[in-house]
Amino acid sequence: MEAEVVRVFELNIPQEKDVAKELSELCSVYSITPDNLKFKWEAFALNSGCSIKPTIPYIKHLRNSLKREFDRSVKARKTTTGKVVTKRTQGFDLSDYGIAQTKQEDSVDDFMSSMLGSMAPKHHKVIPTPTTQVSDTQISSVSSQFLTRKAAHMIESQYHPELPLIEKTNEALPEIHFSHLQYPVQEYRYMFEKIKERADTLDERIEYIGSLIAAAHQVPLESFSNPTRPNQESIYTYGRICSDVQSESEGRLNERSVMLQTSKELGMGRRVKLDLAGLDRYSLFPGQIVGLYGRNALGDVFFVERLLMPPMPEKYQLTSVQHSRPLEMIVAAGPFTLNDDLSFQPLEDMLQMCATQKPDVVLLMGPFISSQHPRLLSGKIETLPEQLFVEQIGRRLEQLVESLPQTHVLLMPHQDDIIHMYPLFPQPAFPDLIKHQRIHMLSNPSAIGINDHTIAVGHVDILFRLAREEISRNPHGAQVDRMQTLVQHVLEQHTFYPLFPHAIGDSIDSSQLHHIQLSRKPDLLILPSQLKHFTKDVQGTVCINPGHLCKGLSSGTYARVTMYPKNENSNMRVDLFKL
Repeated sequence: MEAEVVRVFELNIPQEKDVAKELSELCSVYSITPDNLKFKWEAFALNSGCSIKPTIPYIKHLRNSLKREFDRSVKARKTTTGKVVTKRTQGFDLSDYGIAQTKQEDSVDDFMSSMLGSMAPKHHKVIPTPTTQVSDTQISSVSSQFLTRKAAHMIESQYHPELPLIEKTNEALPEIHFSHLQYPVQEYRYMFEKIKERADTLDERIEYIGSLIAAAHQVPLESFSNPTRPNQESIYTYGRICSDVQSESEGRLNERSVMLQTSKELGMGRRVKLDLAGLDRYSLFPGQIVGLYGRNALGDVFFVERLLMPPMPEKYQLTSVQHSRPLEMIVAAGPFTLNDDLSFQPLEDMLQMCATQKPDVVLLMGPFISSQHPRLLSGKIETLPEQLFVEQIGRRLEQLVESLPQTHVLLMPHQDDIIHMYPLFPQPAFPDLIKHQRIHMLSNPSAIGINDHTIAVGHVDILFRLAREEISRNPHGAQVDRMQTLVQHVLEQHTFYPLFPHAIGDSIDSSQLHHIQLSRKPDLLILPSQLKHFTKDVQGTVCINPGHLCKGLSSGTYARVTMYPKNENSNMRVDLFKL
C-alpha cells in the first residue's frame, strides 16, 4: 500500500517517508484507494489554499474531514436499518432530522423539495403575466428631481489620478479573457445545519489559521500550549477571540470582556479571560483568530505579552495573456432605484453614461429587486418581482450590450434580492433570467480573472459589521487608517466573513464556509459597504468600497477602475463618482 501511495502522490523517499506513512494509514483506516485519496487531497488543497504537495500538518486536517464524512455515512446506514421501506416520490426523509415522517407530512416534504430544486427544473421560467403595471414603475416627483439635477457624475475621490485614462477608438480590440479562480457556489440545501458539524467546522478553522500563524512566525506547532492551564512561564497559544457574555457589556466586546476560545485539540474548546494591559497596540473583534504569547500564572487570566497575527494570503498567479491591453470597468452596488418608486431611473442614468464611456466590463451587484424596498414591503404593487427584473433591468442591460459589442456585464446577487431563493451568504449565481452571451452571472462571493488581473468580490457588508464590533488601542498620537485596518482584518483572516457570532440579519451557512474562504490575495478586492466610499492599498491589494448607487431618496456613488497590463504598469487607477 505504501509503495502505491508513493507512486500516486509522487513522493520523494526517504525525505517524505512520514508523509507516505500517514497517507497509507488513511487508506487503510477508511478503505480508500490511493487514487481516490489523491482526488480527495486535491479537492481539500483547492479549498484550503494549501500546497498541492501533502504535508503532515495539513494531512491532519484532511483526516478530520474524512472522519466526519465517515461518521455521517455510518449514521445514515443506522437510520435506515429496521425501517419499513415504502415507495415514495422524490423528497427529503425528515426522520434524519429527528422529525417523524407521516403521510400528512408528504405535502410538506414535496413542498420543501420543490422549493430546494429536487423536483423542479434548475432554471424556473418566469410565469407569464401581463405587462408591468404602469403605476408600479411610474416616475415619482423625487425621481423627476433626480433627472434634472445639475451636478451629475462628479468625481468624489481618486486613486492614482496621474495615470492616463483609456483612449476610446473604433478599432477592434483583443478579446477579454475571463476565468474562475475559485469554484463558484452551487445550489445547496440550507436550514439543515447540524450543531456538531457546525462546531467541527469552526474548530477546524481555528486549527487551520493556527497552523498559518505558527509557520509565519517560525514557531513549531508543537510549541503551542493550552492557555487555560496555570503556567509560570510564558507560552505560545492561539484561538478565537470572543466576549464574556456575563460581563456588563451584555455580549459586546470591550477590554474587560475579551476571552480566548481554544480548539478542541489545544484546549478542549475551553475559554480563558485575556488581560491586554501589557499591549500598547491591538485591534480585536469577535471571531478573530490570533496567536498569543504570554502566561497564565493562576489559571484564571491569561496575561498577553505579544500578539501574533495571521499572515496575508499568497497572491494569485495567472499566466500572462497575449495582446493584453488596459481595461476599464464600472463597478456599482444596489439598490438601483430610489425608495419612492420602481422606475430605476438611477440605473438608467448610469447605463447611459456607460453607453458613452464604452467600458470593457460593467460589474453590477445587488440588490436588484430589494425585499426591503418600501413599495414591495407595502404589498401594493401588482407586478411580480421577476417581471420587474426582466423588464426594468434585463431589457436595459440587453440594450447596453447590443449597442456596445465589446462590453461584458457581470451580475452578482445580494441576500436582500427577492428574486433569488437563497437569502443568505454564500449565494449561488442568479438563474438565467437574462440570456445573453456577454451577460454573465456570478456567485456571491466570487474570485475571477480578467486577462492577467485577479479580482475578488464579496457582497456582504462585513466592513460595517467589523467597524461596529472592533475594539482597538493605539499609541498616543499614532495615525491609524481605520478603513485600511478593517480590510486588513478580512485578508489576514482568509475569509470574506471573519465575524463570529454573525451580525443580526446575516445568515451564514457553516457547511459552506469553504466557499467564503479568501485563500489567495487578489489584485483588486471589492467590498461594497454602507460606510463612506474609499480606495485603499493594503499590502499590494487595491480594495474598493464603491458605496451604493442609491441611498434612500438620494443618489449614491459608483467606481470606475482602469487596469493596466502587469508587464507595463502594475498600478491601477480608481475614480469614485457621485451619481
